[in-house]
Amino acid sequence: MSSTLNNIEFLSPRLVGERFSGHAIPLDVLRDLAVLEEMLVETAKWGYMQEHPDRKRIPRGFTNGVSLKLTGIEEGSAIPKIALFFTLAGTSLDLFPSDNAHYFHLAKNSIVNAVNAAERNRDIKEYLPENLLCYFDRIGRSLRDGESLELNPADTAQPARLNKTTRRKLLLASSNVLELTEEITLRGSIPAADQAKMTFDLHIISGPTVSAPISPQHCDIVKEAFMRYGNGGIVMLQGIGRFNRNNRLQSIDSVEHISLLDANDVLVQLDELRSLENGWLDGEGVAPDKEGLDWLVGYFETYYSDELPVPCIYPTPEGGVQIEWALNGYEISLAVNIDIRQGEFHALNMSNDDEIIKSLDFNKPDDCVLLNQELKTLSEAEV
Repeated sequence: MSSTLNNIEFLSPRLVGERFSGHAIPLDVLRDLAVLEEMLVETAKWGYMQEHPDRKRIPRGFTNGVSLKLTGIEEGSAIPKIALFFTLAGTSLDLFPSDNAHYFHLAKNSIVNAVNAAERNRDIKEYLPENLLCYFDRIGRSLRDGESLELNPADTAQPARLNKTTRRKLLLASSNVLELTEEITLRGSIPAADQAKMTFDLHIISGPTVSAPISPQHCDIVKEAFMRYGNGGIVMLQGIGRFNRNNRLQSIDSVEHISLLDANDVLVQLDELRSLENGWLDGEGVAPDKEGLDWLVGYFETYYSDELPVPCIYPTPEGGVQIEWALNGYEISLAVNIDIRQGEFHALNMSNDDEIIKSLDFNKPDDCVLLNQELKTLSEAEV
């Protein structure tokens, strides 16, 4: 008997954030959508058993002929169009999708309702059991601060907004979840490595020491950083970290990228400021706010040109950050208030005492690139 492949529009989640503008979805986010299919299948099975409490198991072939596929991406904030595909037997009796497709729709509603419950501090387990909530450890893990995945954007009042906050609530609602995984970017040194176990220890700047696996492609970098331990062997590591329910890093599950940094790298200097506590300056001195330091790290990663010289970075007694350059006969400083993301730029021509003073507001995109322009202009000036 022949069969026909048919499909119905099933899910059109909306990705919100700067990374998703321009009709594009990063590949790491597509991994989240692949896990969403796994979760929908298992939730559909759970829904079937809820409606058939007399049965002990799912019918054979329950998911046969049913699958989810990405069929397109709508413009604006990226909206992947996901269709539910099903196989129809080629007879006049089979005019409609498999009855099992009904349970996929129930599964989608259960997931949407659970995410809405997390956002509104309602009982999440009213909509999903604890074992299925564990899937959120891999769904939404790639989302960054300020980003969200709206599973039901058509409902503007309750769009089922999955973000870093609601994802954590969903996971902690399950007593089965003892640890959570997150995407991480860490900087630190490598004091120990075990070739037999293929692991190494990463001593995080201003943080704990945790164990990580050694992948064959990273062996040379790990070895070099280990040999340079205590003498500038600082690495930047990106991967997946495992945290306990109190949000403390326990270990590193996987390493995706690792690279050696200069000892005076901007990001290394900023990380060292995290260890400061109030009273760091002879009993006085306010410690820089860690969220403010996170913002400044992001600023340098996003905007600061690699072609410009590496500055020296110091804490200020008021809790701010002072950034300094010696460039082409100029002594340059930028005093940054990391709480309000504003700075005072000052450049002194050491040959004639001419000054350039400007206020920068890093909340404005134009001012974010202005620092590069000023430094480039001074580097090319005749002194």
